[in-house]
Amino acid sequence: MTIGHRFGALAAATAGLLATTSLVTGTAANAEGTACYTTAPVQLAAAGAWSYAFRVQWCAHGPAILAISLSADHQVLDPACTWLGTVEQSVTKTPDGVSRVAYNRSAVSCPAGVAQPWATVTVSPENVYTVDATGIDH
Repeated sequence: MTIGHRFGALAAATAGLLATTSLVTGTAANAEGTACYTTAPVQLAAAGAWSYAFRVQWCAHGPAILAISLSADHQVLDPACTWLGTVEQSVTKTPDGVSRVAYNRSAVSCPAGVAQPWATVTVSPENVYTVDATGIDH
């Protein structure tokens, strides 16, 4: 499933509030004031072996986040490596209850061992986001 298809599913989850959505990093809005946003990809890689890109898509109306979707895409560059998929993923509210913290950990197996790229991103209803942490655990 492509980012565009996932973003389309996210828009449908907002009970039909959006007639059309933008499929690029940025904003889509409707007359009722609901807007949807997409983060730039958080990219991690092992040179010549694999790459990982994590994105968060969310829709908000005023101070409320209505829907959120996470996507972790990958590319295997070394035929000796195998992408194992998402190992852990979560969305939690921040202590103030306004923003959301999105987390993804995936895994790839290569002859040198298993690597687990991960990222944590906080998004807010005002189209502000921060990449809080990233890493590759072995």
